[in-house]
Amino acid sequence: MRDLGLRPSFSVLLVTAGLLVAGCPADREPPPSADGTGSSGGVDSTGSTISATGQGSGNADSTGGTTSDGMDSAGFLPGETTDGGSTPLPNGGMCTSPLECESGYCYQIPMLGGVCSECLEDAHCDMGTCSLDPAALYAVCTDGSLGVMCDSDEGCMGDLVCTSLVNTGGLIPADFCSECRDGDLFCEGEQVCSPVYDLAMFQGYHACLDPGSVPNGGGCPLNGLMGDGTVCASGMCGVATLLNVIPLGVCGECLDDMDCMGPSTCQPPSADMSGLMGATCI
Repeated sequence: MRDLGLRPSFSVLLVTAGLLVAGCPADREPPPSADGTGSSGGVDSTGSTISATGQGSGNADSTGGTTSDGMDSAGFLPGETTDGGSTPLPNGGMCTSPLECESGYCYQIPMLGGVCSECLEDAHCDMGTCSLDPAALYAVCTDGSLGVMCDSDEGCMGDLVCTSLVNTGGLIPADFCSECRDGDLFCEGEQVCSPVYDLAMFQGYHACLDPGSVPNGGGCPLNGLMGDGTVCASGMCGVATLLNVIPLGVCGECLDDMDCMGPSTCQPPSADMSGLMGATCI
């Protein structure tokens, strides 16, 4: 894996997204077509209109960059050569166009920009899903196993389905291969479809869990703004807010002061990138 300098972890990406909650995610750019042309358009990270080839609205120069009326020339791109040309970047290189990448895919990470990757979506992978690798910080093709990022049921392994783990308001992708999905794929018997979180890596999945099997501090499903405590050993599911943006259900000792004995009060649940803390009586 090529080291292109300091890269933020996926948790830093989430913190950035939380601080910039009013912002919008950048569009992913499609790879160039086989003949280098395309009719579909989009917008690159500079705001210039681009075609499916990834070129800007300006005139292309001989190096593959653009003249002063378009995007920055190739001389300002990573991988610049001494003769003024540009060398295609390996996966992990920062990019503004798919033409800059050896793979032909420039994956747009919200608030951070484009990065050369193996894929943009599940359909670009021979098998599995297209997932943002939190260690490498570029998109890779996976085996579609439980808990990997996805954008289609077809990319997930076997009977797994692609479903949203949390509501990020569209700031960052948050769909993962899971065992169940509320609304159309239910669990057998009395089991409940409930979230399992790995906040340190901002990953997780929905699993079919037995009632009363999740300890305090574990995830539990939300019904609107209320928690469903069926899976909690305590029978109580509170709501914590990650980065003041993302609501999460958390099993805990109490929901309010009435659930605590004597003079004790209910300390609300909390969530940060180190994990979940259930509500406690203190």
